[in-house]
Amino acid sequence: MLLENFEKFVFEKHRDNNEFNEFLKENLEFDLELERENEFLISQKPVEEMTDENVLDYLEEINLYEPLTSEEYEELVDNIEDQESKEKLVVNSFTDIAKIALYFLRDGIEYLELVQEGLMGAIEALNRYSYDNGDLKKYIKIWSARQMAFYVEERFEQMRQEFLYYFTKTHMDDVEITNEEIDKKVKVLENLTIDSIAFSLSKDEIKAIEYYFGLGLEKRYSIFEIEKEMNLEKNQGEELFSVALSKISSRDGRMFSL
Repeated sequence: MLLENFEKFVFEKHRDNNEFNEFLKENLEFDLELERENEFLISQKPVEEMTDENVLDYLEEINLYEPLTSEEYEELVDNIEDQESKEKLVVNSFTDIAKIALYFLRDGIEYLELVQEGLMGAIEALNRYSYDNGDLKKYIKIWSARQMAFYVEERFEQMRQEFLYYFTKTHMDDVEITNEEIDKKVKVLENLTIDSIAFSLSKDEIKAIEYYFGLGLEKRYSIFEIEKEMNLEKNQGEELFSVALSKISSRDGRMFSL
């Protein structure tokens, strides 16, 4: 299921955790594709200089963890009721969650906050998992993505309501704005949906981040290798990566402007 369709699916039909868990048990083939239908809806905000070095530090740090071998992984799954096993399985999911967050990231959302939400989804998955749920890695991915989707929706609705309150419930005598202009802004806000909020990263920008940090891959790629893999001209890889890193490091909290 494509990302936007997945968002609508969980928003409209599967907000309850228990019901969603039962749905996954009954539909083991269900999966989330990290592809977006509205690839054209990409942020056009001016790219600012990197403002949050914690993002770079985090992505570098999770690369220091050795991935589990197949034998280690199966042993942990067999002992999933053990808290230490759960903790190791969460750590093993770090790079997958970091990758998923790149696809869900929208204007006004901080990347590391989205990653944190994904980790909460992973913990929820591990606390609920049984062999009836099928593949654990896929199960964690779906729960993490669902948690991220709800977080983005919550932030959007919170900001929309704050603007509506500002324009309809507060005195605006000191603001140079007419009643007609206020009515127009209110109408825009009332019709605004999460589908109107641009995604932060293009498909190529996501690929550049994935390659450079080796997210979901067997190795990390140099800028030269990224240019080769993506058929880019010399220096285009570095520019693409720099723009992408600046976007996920931005702390601009505006989802929309009026």
